[in-house]
Amino acid sequence: MRPRSENRSTSPRTPLGITRRVSAWLALGCTIFLLSLLPRAERGAHASERVALAVVVAKGSSVQDLSLTELKRIFVNEGDSDPSGQRYIPFNHPPHTVDRVGFDRVVLGMSPDDVSQFWIERKIRGLPGPPRSVDSLSLLLRLIARLPGGIGYARPAQLTADVRAIRVNGKLPNDAGYPLSFSE
Repeated sequence: MRPRSENRSTSPRTPLGITRRVSAWLALGCTIFLLSLLPRAERGAHASERVALAVVVAKGSSVQDLSLTELKRIFVNEGDSDPSGQRYIPFNHPPHTVDRVGFDRVVLGMSPDDVSQFWIERKIRGLPGPPRSVDSLSLLLRLIARLPGGIGYARPAQLTADVRAIRVNGKLPNDAGYPLSFSE
């Protein structure tokens, strides 16, 4: 008979088998992790692309041009009116969407967290609340087209015949130096 210690030392299959399984699982885990990074890398490659947002009003609106400062006043509900005396009714995209975050950063100069904090503080002080957020782009554009004073923003390719882009700081979205653009 062999002593028990000899059986354990001459049977290397168990430790070697476990080592192989652990190595295989580690390799699989690393592969999955690296594959999960690929879409992020692809998004990073497109990050340099600039997105322009057109400020839009109804086709028949008398508004032709707004400065970024005027646009900010409108979207923080500070009571601006259009040239005909009609009070602006601003419409936003839903929070945390790419276009909303870009608009808030460029026009309001705020991050999503800053925007949330801004509206909470205004509510506490009894001041007017934020513009209405509209989940559907087509509904947002219909509201702007039909409500006197309606104003919002969208990518130029998304505009319908019922709305039109206005100038921001004297420039349209396709003009060089258009101020309402950001990296996606």
